[in-house]
Amino acid sequence: MSIDNVISIIISILGSSVITLILSTLILSTFIFQPLQDKKKYVFEEKKRVYESIIVFAQIVLFPAEAKFSLGVARYNIQALSDDENRNNAINDLKMAIPKLKLISKDDGLVKELEKFIYQKSEEQFNILVNRLRKDLYK
Repeated sequence: MSIDNVISIIISILGSSVITLILSTLILSTFIFQPLQDKKKYVFEEKKRVYESIIVFAQIVLFPAEAKFSLGVARYNIQALSDDENRNNAINDLKMAIPKLKLISKDDGLVKELEKFIYQKSEEQFNILVNRLRKDLYK
């Protein structure tokens, strides 16, 4: 065998290895990495949607008079109801959010914080809940 043949064989082996590496990278990114990114984005968006509704309902509980004039609660038509009815409806909606929290969050303490807020209905507990939601959303 001449040196030219050996060099040709080495180049062909290296060339096929590079092509195989490129193809396997493309396949991995298409079938594994992209679906994982899509799933993470979906989970983030779903958490964000649920957390925003929890915050809106908690604000209705704490500040029913002010909430009537907030654009964030316009879709709930709370202007037609009394403050007590709005509070009761918001508490019921918060209770209904507990199973959603259990589904989308791995943080068991988050549900406990929401239950504490439902029981205490305090601004301090609201702030604790919002911080916990924020940490869970962006972790």
